[in-house]
Amino acid sequence: MGVIKRQGIKNTIITYIGIIIGAINIIFIQPKLLTPEELGLTRLLYDFSYIIGLAIPLGLPNIIVKYFPLFKDRSTRHNGFAGFVIFVFMLGFIISSILLLAFKPVIVSHYEKEAELFVAYFKFIIPFTFIVSAITVTTAYCQALFKSTIPSFLNDICVRLGTIVITILYFNKIISLDYYVYCFIGIYLVELLALGIYILWVDTISILPARNAFKTHTPKKMLQFGVLLCIASFASIALRKIDGVFLGTYSLSMVGIYTTAVFIASFIEVPLGALERISHTKIADNFAKNNLAEIEKIYTDSVKYLLIIGGLMFIGINTCTKYVYEFLPPSYSQSLHVVFIVSLGSLINVSTGVNSAIMFYSKHYVLGTILLGITLVAVIILNIILIPRFGMEGAAIASAAGAIIFNGIKYLFIYSKFGLQPYNKSSLQLLILIGICTTLGMIGPSLFKSPVLNMLMSGGVLSFLYIICLYYLNVAPELFSGILNRLRRAK
Repeated sequence: MGVIKRQGIKNTIITYIGIIIGAINIIFIQPKLLTPEELGLTRLLYDFSYIIGLAIPLGLPNIIVKYFPLFKDRSTRHNGFAGFVIFVFMLGFIISSILLLAFKPVIVSHYEKEAELFVAYFKFIIPFTFIVSAITVTTAYCQALFKSTIPSFLNDICVRLGTIVITILYFNKIISLDYYVYCFIGIYLVELLALGIYILWVDTISILPARNAFKTHTPKKMLQFGVLLCIASFASIALRKIDGVFLGTYSLSMVGIYTTAVFIASFIEVPLGALERISHTKIADNFAKNNLAEIEKIYTDSVKYLLIIGGLMFIGINTCTKYVYEFLPPSYSQSLHVVFIVSLGSLINVSTGVNSAIMFYSKHYVLGTILLGITLVAVIILNIILIPRFGMEGAAIASAAGAIIFNGIKYLFIYSKFGLQPYNKSSLQLLILIGICTTLGMIGPSLFKSPVLNMLMSGGVLSFLYIICLYYLNVAPELFSGILNRLRRAK
């Protein structure tokens, strides 16, 4: 896991810097400079475009991960694989645009009463979906080249800094709401252009597919795989985004408040996202080599380390969120319980490791897609039932339930098909430790008047307790030995 560790660490550092910038934006800037409705507008525009944008490439990100290693040859400019990617992308964009325009009246009818602002800017959905989906494809291409650091930097740091700048400009009336939306979409356009330039700089590509190379792995075969995995990707992301889309039909302000709570909980999944950016290509490569032992090692290690890190984040978030909310406008306090519910789903996601890649890059991906589709239907039904009754908390419950169902299915799938079981007694000890520390953090008293001091005290004490317990439980001795060795060398 040398390459995975190096790039995973880089991606984690970059992503956490981006998360800190995003936290400053979400907690201290946007709630104070934007109304909940204006914040909800940008989040709904992005979430809606992101979900629709998953269908545009016809599964290209998955095709790139699985098939690019088979075409990869710098001397032949990868046999024109880039030309195939561009052609399929444009075909998917044309098909998706036609469908989106055809169903626009139906879609708009669900938002015109409670989200008029979203309807007013619905015209930007098509260009925004093009940009967002193209970023997904170019990012996947960079990952296939094992060049995932720059895409992480652009997405996690540059985009968030740009969002802060335009929010300040809008609040000070330097730009209007129209131009704020233009600039919001423009930030992602700049990211796309930067990724395109980066690929041309680090790689040699050709837009003319080599016929001989595409005889063995035909476009038809790749598209069949890609479209099926496109459905899986759509369902997987929809499980995370569908709650906000449903909430938008009830209140745009509710979307702004809810997505703030979801953002706070998303800290937990940062290490998983960083690891997935590089591990997916490694898992696909090892399936191609039939190297199940290496896949088992990646799976087991990912579960152990992600549960350790995710557990620490889960404790910190649920200990400190009540103090974080003191910085937000009073209307945001109604989503305090949402943070706990969503963070529980996030902890489940990270504690199951890189199971998605194992399921979808194996020969059993068809069955995996069917199971995922069933999960999505269940979550949609839960949203329809729970949101009218419980509002934001109903959406959070549906989201957490989706995480439980989806990851439970993946675990059983991988165990039954490959006999891989990454959990042991240490996993149970970790979960008990996380539960105890979280309970102490949530019921613990506030010792200071300052929310910052309370966060530092509560978060610091419980983090120290958690780490000390990890050491004595001996769940990851290699982790502590590595740290101790580096400290000795530093001396």
